[in-house]
Amino acid sequence: MSIAILLATLSIAATAAYSGYEEYGALTSTISSGSLNQLQLSINGSILSISGLNVPNKMTFPLTLELLGTVSLNNATIGTFDSGAYLIEPNQSQSVNVSIPLSFAGLMENSKALEAAAVNSSILSINTTVAAHMVPLLGINITKAANTAAGPILGGLSANLNASQAQLSPDGQTLSVPLILSWQNTSPLSSGSLWLSANLTGIPGKSQGNYGSTSGILNFTEGQNQQSFILRLPSSDFAGGIPRGSYTVQIALSQSQGAIPFLRIPKSVTE
Repeated sequence: MSIAILLATLSIAATAAYSGYEEYGALTSTISSGSLNQLQLSINGSILSISGLNVPNKMTFPLTLELLGTVSLNNATIGTFDSGAYLIEPNQSQSVNVSIPLSFAGLMENSKALEAAAVNSSILSINTTVAAHMVPLLGINITKAANTAAGPILGGLSANLNASQAQLSPDGQTLSVPLILSWQNTSPLSSGSLWLSANLTGIPGKSQGNYGSTSGILNFTEGQNQQSFILRLPSSDFAGGIPRGSYTVQIALSQSQGAIPFLRIPKSVTE
């Protein structure tokens, strides 16, 4: 009787081992780097949705499967996820979809990551672990990473002076001129704010210097953005009016007022 039980146990173990070998091959093929790069990603507000992963159960035993991992932008973590457990019956397959709430607090506090995300394309990375368990005998964990490009927060940033809206202060000492910034936000951040400081350092016909400044909160939303800041210029430098030509504006961006700028951008402005 004990020999029969032993043989049955060995038979189950051998079957489980073979099934596990088949499933490991199927999973590694499904969860290959190439397959992860084919995942369908979509961002709606602060929610990242992942779909397009289909996992087969090649074994003769039921399979439980869980998808978990992290999402990062320029190596700053912006989300974690856990799909919960799926039960896949033998010879069946299961589509795995997850919705991930994103938080950009870590990115906004990371000056190096934020500098990269502000005006350049960023790397959105998804580090994924597929945890599979054959009920009740075998566990398989496969970890892979997939990267995709994400657009900048301040893509195509341009600056213009609106001289037609210039106003002289009541005491005649200061000239207020709108500085209009335009950009396209194609990053995963659907909204947010930075602190902007800008100095007018070059005007037509004069050497480099400091000819006025402005500062304030720069707010960004998804898509096309435009915002105006008021440059306050000494009227003595513009006694004959605002000349046409090329101006230079030095823009500094910080995470908050008083913080050290993480990015400085020189911009040529034609009036």
